[in-house]
Amino acid sequence: MEYIKVSQPLVTQTEVAAVGEVLLSGAYVSGQRVAAFEREFASYVGVKHAVALSSGTAALHLSLLALGIGPGDEVIVPSMTFFATATAVLHAGAKPVFADIDENFCLDPQSVETQLTPRTKALIPVHLFGYAADLDALQKLAQTHSLAVVEDCAQAIGTVYGERKVGSIGDAGAYSFFATKNMTTGEGGMLTTNEDALAELARMLRSHGMQGRDDHVVLGYNYRMTEMEAAIGSIQLQKLDNFNQRRRENSHYLYDHIRELSWIRLQSFDPRVIHSFFWCPIIIEEEAIGISTAAVRQQLHEAGIGTRQRYQEPLYRQPMLRENSPYPRRYDVTCPFNGTTARYEDLHFPNAEKFAGRLLGLPNHPGLDRRQLDRVVEVLHSIK
Repeated sequence: MEYIKVSQPLVTQTEVAAVGEVLLSGAYVSGQRVAAFEREFASYVGVKHAVALSSGTAALHLSLLALGIGPGDEVIVPSMTFFATATAVLHAGAKPVFADIDENFCLDPQSVETQLTPRTKALIPVHLFGYAADLDALQKLAQTHSLAVVEDCAQAIGTVYGERKVGSIGDAGAYSFFATKNMTTGEGGMLTTNEDALAELARMLRSHGMQGRDDHVVLGYNYRMTEMEAAIGSIQLQKLDNFNQRRRENSHYLYDHIRELSWIRLQSFDPRVIHSFFWCPIIIEEEAIGISTAAVRQQLHEAGIGTRQRYQEPLYRQPMLRENSPYPRRYDVTCPFNGTTARYEDLHFPNAEKFAGRLLGLPNHPGLDRRQLDRVVEVLHSIK
């Protein structure tokens, strides 16, 4: 039985040859290919600067540091996403403050407004699964309260909001090129911005705080991208729009053929957003089908259909944030909310708790053909 993978990197001999060329050149770090990839990516996103880094997490971390976020500051993040969004805040020395998500799984502006305090200095809207957060409302809040906005675009390379690509609208954007993303360099990330000073500081921070070859002017990190990764990135970037179009076509095909199933809830669409579909997300209405999301996933797996299932709990329930965690921890787990002190584990956000654990991602990667998509549809219709 063929097993239909939920995702897979799509590389060819072109990428292999590019990496071989770098290996034979003997120049492996911070060279011409990294500089070229930065220029190409900045042009693609529509920003002045792109700073190539070792990961999307590094991009989030350096964005916050370059914006001056540090101890005593609070940064509002979604309560359902990958944990790096919150840990980047902790690594900057600040405190993540969680807010609820909206019906499309992105940071809810109304919930954000309830979480603002005098210590709030920034927001990190995550464009989850390739869908753009409500940047109009979030930018308005940020302007009203003098907050920085760092767009977490790790899952949204190529997503468009209005007439601009995500990562070009806030103060900074953070991208990931992990193996499963819409384009990949294996690992790797990118910070985007239109601010000259922010880009200059990020470039120093990524390479041990150096200015030139010998002067270490700030406390920095080793967050550099390799020449091999950049060589792959330049090639993958040329393919990205085609990859994303295939993801859209595959996802809409699946949605069109399963929308009549009463136990599946589909994502809605805003005309301002051109979705890049890192995931093809569905919500399992467990009450309607009478079995758990885990049971649905198991039936799909047994029928040869891979799925994604992440974020099964809101982030505020992660073990490292629990007061009774048995593991050593560096950070105080309590955080002030509107003048009171609450443990993270005592938070409750209805949408995050409603959606977490009931989300599945269906196979939608560009390598799928119509026969495989029809097989996914067939199996979904057979589940009971």
